[in-house]
Amino acid sequence: MSTQKSYPHLNDAAAALVERTDEDRIYAIREGTWLGYKNAKRILVRMEELLAYPRITRMPNMLLIAPSFNGKTSILRRFMSLHEPDLDAANEVTICPVVMVEAPPKPDIADFYTRILDALMAPYKPTASVTEKYSQIKKLFRQMDVKMLIVDEIHHLIAGSLNRQQEFRNALKSLGNETMVTMVVAGIEDAYNAFNTDPQMSSRFPPEELPLWKASNEFGSLLATLELRTPLRKPSNLKDPTTMLAIHTRSEGTLGDMCDLVKELAVDAIRSKVECVTLDRINALPWVPPSKRKQYRRH
Repeated sequence: MSTQKSYPHLNDAAAALVERTDEDRIYAIREGTWLGYKNAKRILVRMEELLAYPRITRMPNMLLIAPSFNGKTSILRRFMSLHEPDLDAANEVTICPVVMVEAPPKPDIADFYTRILDALMAPYKPTASVTEKYSQIKKLFRQMDVKMLIVDEIHHLIAGSLNRQQEFRNALKSLGNETMVTMVVAGIEDAYNAFNTDPQMSSRFPPEELPLWKASNEFGSLLATLELRTPLRKPSNLKDPTTMLAIHTRSEGTLGDMCDLVKELAVDAIRSKVECVTLDRINALPWVPPSKRKQYRRH
């Protein structure tokens, strides 16, 4: 009998792992996999449309908003993995359609330009001025055929004074205007404030939102997908309404916390030799929910 038939609650990849050592299985569980849920697919489709957009005077952009740890960075990294740099041997240049950086911890234009140059793996003078870095970026964007700039953690923008915030927004606008590169910026809810204070920015960056998850059929389907990919030797039936509600309650509807909670429950199931996730362990596992972490203190 094949491994797949012996473990019908698993997909092929998980079934191939299920007879491996406990540590191998735990490593695979903690490594995680991409989850292509409905909203993630919607955002990726929109980003593909933006990437394929013809260069026009005012390029379309996107502001991706999500609560902390709710999947926005995973989506951005997934998109990056689908559009990796490619060497154009004929012209001896690297084609880099998508560039991704994290916004500086405060609205510092020089730091922002440095991060873009680092992402392009471009040498630059440490003493180069902001103007020199900007000119180099524009030149590299043309040479490397950059079509999209992704800026994660854009809510850091509001960490500076109002003047510094405006200067940073103006730098984004100028970069977009002069290079005709579409921009996808992402952050937590505070990013709304960072952009809505400037009418030009709010019109240039229409928002797309990743809301917290509800205890719905879609959430149950997501748990069912996770179960298929988790190499436990017994079925857990995570989409059972009672089990699903318990996981939703403990993760508070945050995607990242739900995934981490399921991972730790699976690890607990392996180490305890139970080999499935049970309702008792969902309720008993030491786990501080997101809303309590700011108040949490170790005794």
